[in-house]
Order: sequence, then C-alpha cells, then structure tokens
Amino acid sequence: MNPEDVARFEQAFELGKEIAADLDQHDVLGRWMAHHISDLITRAEVAPAGEVDVMRGEVFNTILALWRNRAALPTAPHAPLAAFEPVFKALERLSEPDEPWGYYRAFPSGYDPSADEVAVAPLLQAALRLEDGARRGVRELVALAAQIAADTDAKWLKLSEGIEGDEQREALDAIQELAWLLEANTDDVGSEPLADPKVSRLIATLQGVEAELAATRKILEARLIGTSLDGGPGEPE
Repeated sequence: MNPEDVARFEQAFELGKEIAADLDQHDVLGRWMAHHISDLITRAEVAPAGEVDVMRGEVFNTILALWRNRAALPTAPHAPLAAFEPVFKALERLSEPDEPWGYYRAFPSGYDPSADEVAVAPLLQAALRLEDGARRGVRELVALAAQIAADTDAKWLKLSEGIEGDEQREALDAIQELAWLLEANTDDVGSEPLADPKVSRLIATLQGVEAELAATRKILEARLIGTSLDGGPGEPE
C-alpha cells in the first residue's frame, strides 16, 4: 500500500471515529452505528499483517458510505455540514448568468434597452446601478453566511478533506471561488476596518446601495415637483 493510500485510510479512520463520537447515544440506531464503527476501526487497527488491507478496505468503504449519507445520520446537534444547506440553496439562485437586467428580469429576453437608450434615461441608469449594488450585496451576504457555516462545521471540513468528492464538496469549492472573486474584484472599502474585513466590505456595499436609493428618490421627487409646476397631477391640496 502506497503512502497516499495509507494517509487516506488514516484520515477516514479519524472521520469515522468522529462520526461515532457524535452519533446520538439516545437513539437506538445511533448507538448501534457508533458501536459498529468503533468495532470495525479497532479490528482494523489490530488486524494481522495478512488481513490488514482487507480490514482497512472494509472500514474505509463503510465510513465512506456513512459520509455519503451524512444528512440522515442521527448526529447531534445536526448532521455534518448541514450548516451549508441554506448557503447551497442561495448559490443555486446566484448561479445564473451575470448580466445587466438579469437579476430581476426587468425586461423580457431579447428586449433589454441598448446602452444608448440607457444613457439618456436617468431612471434606467439608476435601476442598473441599484441592480448591480443589490447583486453584489447579496453575493457578499452569501459569502459571509458561508464563512459562518464554515466556522460552524470546521471540524467536518477538516476531517473530510480529500476523502472523496461529492456534490456538497463541489458546492463548497464554488463558495470558495465566490469568496475569492469578491476579494479580487473589490477595492478597499476606505473606512475604518472592523474585526472581520468581510463585514466591513459588506457594510460599504450596503452603504453604496443606500446612496443609490437616495439618489433615485431625488430623481423621482424632482419629477414629481416638475409635474406639479407644469399643472399636472402633482401633490394633492
């Protein structure tokens, strides 16, 4: 057995031990599974040289099967990596093409206003700026939520690293890529940094959205006043 396989087996054993330790001892199935995993690991650790590979393979496959079905494990306080489930759902919503007007689908497909049309329409310009700010704010909120989930499930992330890829691991990679893109494409916030730079950046983004909302309100107020002065509907007396 090569060193890489040995390392994977050892990591799987540690993952299995942690799963066994976290299984709900008040649950009959949890108690049985904890005993079964612990027994398999013990037998593999003391197996004679001629049987060690077979025993290690049995333990590895058992732990891997449990890990693949971790959402159903009776672990406390929650299943491994369950803290990421809301983040995955948010990522599905954010995985659509990043293009103007695409986030809120303000126009039917193929009928987006041209750049020239937007340039002469202050309200459309304001709408684009608001959409861009909202999209960035939502992404940064998701990235922050992912960081909190990573802190919550740090133990499982470490123990399962390199065991075997699955859909959840691919989603975790997408989260890391999102965080990296946010870091790479965001300028310094220009304000007093907080304990967490992600929070500081998010606050700056939200402040930008607030400024765009205020500017849009002024455009609308000016239009309302102008309509009133021209003898239009205006404000009621």
